[in-house]
Amino acid sequence: MRSLLPTVGVACGLLLACAPDSTPPTFARDIAPILHGQCATCHRPGELAPFPLLTYDDARKRARQIVKVTSSGFMPPWKPEPGYGTFVDERRLRVDQIESLRLWADAGAPMGDSTLVPEPPKFPDGWQLGEPDLVLRMPDPYTVPAEGVDVFRNFVLHGGTDETRYVRAFEFRPGNPRVVHHAVIMIDQSGTARRRAALEAEPGFDGMSFGEAREPDGHFLGWTPGKAPAQSRDDLAWTLRPGSDLVVLLHMLPTGKAEPIQASLGLYFTDEPPARVAASIRLGRKDIDIPADVDDYVLEDRYVLPVDVELLRIYPHMHYLGKSVQVFATKPDGARQWLIRIDDWDFNWQDDYSYVDPPQLPAGTEISMRYVFDNSVDNPFNPNMPPKRVAYGLLSSDEMGDLILQVLPKDPADLPRLLQDVNRKWLAQEIQGHQMLLRADPEDFENHHTLAMYYLQDGRIDSAFVHFEATLQLQPAYPEAHVNFAGALAARGQPEAAIRHLRQAIEDRPGFASAHFNLGLILHSTGQRRQARQHFETAARLRPEMAAAIRRTMAGLGD
Repeated sequence: MRSLLPTVGVACGLLLACAPDSTPPTFARDIAPILHGQCATCHRPGELAPFPLLTYDDARKRARQIVKVTSSGFMPPWKPEPGYGTFVDERRLRVDQIESLRLWADAGAPMGDSTLVPEPPKFPDGWQLGEPDLVLRMPDPYTVPAEGVDVFRNFVLHGGTDETRYVRAFEFRPGNPRVVHHAVIMIDQSGTARRRAALEAEPGFDGMSFGEAREPDGHFLGWTPGKAPAQSRDDLAWTLRPGSDLVVLLHMLPTGKAEPIQASLGLYFTDEPPARVAASIRLGRKDIDIPADVDDYVLEDRYVLPVDVELLRIYPHMHYLGKSVQVFATKPDGARQWLIRIDDWDFNWQDDYSYVDPPQLPAGTEISMRYVFDNSVDNPFNPNMPPKRVAYGLLSSDEMGDLILQVLPKDPADLPRLLQDVNRKWLAQEIQGHQMLLRADPEDFENHHTLAMYYLQDGRIDSAFVHFEATLQLQPAYPEAHVNFAGALAARGQPEAAIRHLRQAIEDRPGFASAHFNLGLILHSTGQRRQARQHFETAARLRPEMAAAIRRTMAGLGD
């Protein structure tokens, strides 16, 4: 049976290392440094842990509990196995530290010489990185319902800058950590997420589809409980452009009572534009189909690097059926290098990991992932009892098997080639995933629209048209779909049909700047210059931050 608390062995020979003179450890001399160094980041007032561990009284009354969770490996929450990659900010206790905690509890949790107790570590009040240069906050609080299943909801934080800024670090504060399982943050320059949220009666909008939102410059922006604020290398800041929104996807868990939440995001700027640009490589499969009562369902994927890279960060992702993670690189000479290994996956403690010494991976290196899932009664995290068949999907009760790698090309000139190759693989994965989602729910018009856009990127125009038409049949009042379908029609030499769709988008949403701008372009191409100019001017009025670019377009067209 899989244990909720994974076992960590303690070598007998380490007893003397912990206490060579057989004197029991004391809080003052031995235990306080462990708790202050490895536990206090979360176990302090105002943070995520349910109780502090800063003082003797805090620790003494929980001595046995501390021994139980540390000897089992449940705490501190650090899942990667030692010896399979060394990561920044590892929350791991040494075996001798675990043994010291046990010996201290067995001895009755003695204080020792109180004059030797070190001062508790000082943490900044509020923002851990200091006052941000820009704070973005959910405009209004959202109330998580008392009952029900996982809540996935997107909240739009307006970028708040009218000039291009470079972000060196960010800090996410959930507002109500009791209900937030994790957060993913994306950048939306299209205004699509803002418009979608405006249609909802409550703050934000449901789902796990990011639409036009994207990761910035190869950076994965995420938050999990206990995660330190994310800081980029000095030469790898990411760019926040004028008019951009940040879309925060929150995975929230009902607690039995209605819980308000109002998250915020702190951004820290640098004046220096990024000297280098990273890329994200995604491995994974969408054809997940796990039968009931199977405890060793294997999912594998591979990717061969087309250029030399430096591996900066790694992020494995599964849901509750996840059991183990193995990721390794096989270099062109046949040498194998482990990138990460997790033998006891826990969806509640997923994280992304930055390398202390980034692996150097030459072109031709094959990156391999091997994930194992447990859909049996022996999995204490299994959301279904008795177990039932589970397939790929976006909810936590579904399954995923993804791996994200942040890499830096050794030669900056190789970035376009790498991005082209990575996009090819990513696009194939996304198409496969949305095909599966539509087989499960053929009436999901948003998935039809997303799949249509992916087919466009892949050059499969006929398939894109099928799904655009399905989208608008299921949801005729979908301005974004009308605009995107119009673009595909215009590219295929059907301007009149494109104009009809753009006029429909404007009828559905008169303030849709993109619809006005695109209509201006197509009207101009058909010789209707006066009408075109009217729509260009309307778009400039609706999006003042884009007015200069729109007028440059008009000038280039001779207007």
